[in-house]
Amino acid sequence: MKYKNIKKGIFKSRPNRFIAIVNIEGNDETVHVKNTGRCKELLIPGSQVILSISDNTARKTKYDLIAVYKQGL
Repeated sequence: MKYKNIKKGIFKSRPNRFIAIVNIEGNDETVHVKNTGRCKELLIPGSQVILSISDNTARKTKYDLIAVYKQGL
């Protein structure tokens, strides 16, 4: 799968299964989580994540969380 307009961030927390709080360039942003599974072994505070920037201005969130680097690898 190819994504355009990607950014890196640092995962902070996941208040519910649909959203996460990610630090992007020093600012905390609410982002949409595409995978609504638990992902507890991946979404650990401090993990580096990859985000896709949405072109849709009507959305509640500007970013989608699309990948996470697994810590310890």
